[in-house]
Amino acid sequence: MDDEMILEVRHLNSYYEEERSSLLAKKERQQVLHDVSFEIRKGDILGLVGESGSGKTTLAKVLLGIAQDYDGEMIHHTSYPQMVFQDPFSSLNPSRPIRWILEEPLKALAKRSQEDWIPRTRKARREMVREMLSAVGLDEEYLDRKPRALSGGQRQRVSIAAAVITRPKLIIADEAVSALDVTIQAQILELLMKLKEMYSLSYLFISHDLNVICQICSKVMVMQHGSIVEFGEIDKVFRHPEHPYTQALLLDAL
Repeated sequence: MDDEMILEVRHLNSYYEEERSSLLAKKERQQVLHDVSFEIRKGDILGLVGESGSGKTTLAKVLLGIAQDYDGEMIHHTSYPQMVFQDPFSSLNPSRPIRWILEEPLKALAKRSQEDWIPRTRKARREMVREMLSAVGLDEEYLDRKPRALSGGQRQRVSIAAAVITRPKLIIADEAVSALDVTIQAQILELLMKLKEMYSLSYLFISHDLNVICQICSKVMVMQHGSIVEFGEIDKVFRHPEHPYTQALLLDAL
C-alpha cells in the first residue's frame, strides 16, 4: 500500500431533473447523492455495495464526468479514471475489430497529451495493442475479430484492455463480473489483480455481490439512498457491521 493520493471526494451531492409529466409541468430537481465523502490511495481496492437504486452508478458517472449536476469537492490527483462496464457488448463498438477498439484510445490520448510513453506512430500503437491484448490473456488472432465473435468473458477482457491501455491510475468497475458465470468471474477477478500489480492500478469496485467484494476488496463503502452509511476495512465491516442496513445486506447474502 502507498500513501499517494489518487482521488479525494468531499461532501459530494448529485442531482438530476425528472422528466416533465406534460409540456407545461415544471421539471423537478431531485437529489441522488447526499454528502458523500471518501478517498482512494494508490493500491486501494475500494468496494462499493448497496441495493439497486442506492446511487452507486450515479457516483461512478459523477467521478467520470458524465453526470455534471453536482456540488461538493472532487479532486483527481491523476488522470481521470477509466470505466469497465457490466455489459462489454454494449460498451464495445460492434462494427469494429478489436485492433481498432484498442488503438482508438491511444490515438485520442496522443492528441491531448505529450507524455513520452504515448505511441505516436501506427506501428508503435499496434505493438502496444498486441502487448495489452497479451496482458489480458488473449492471442493476436483476436485482433481482427469483432466483439460478436467473442465470448462474454473474452469481450470483458477486451473491455478491460481498452480501459487499461491509456495507463490510468484508477479503474472504476461497475458490476464488471455480474453478467459472467462463476468460473469466468474468478478468471476476470484474477486478471484484475494481475493488472493491478503490472500497472500500479487502484480500483473502485462496484457490485451488489458481497462475495465478490469480499474476494477482491481491501476496503468497502455501503451506500443506502445515496448516502454512505458505513465505511471501513473489509474484515471489520463484514465481521462486525454497525449499521442496520449493512447487517441486512450481509444477512441476505448468507
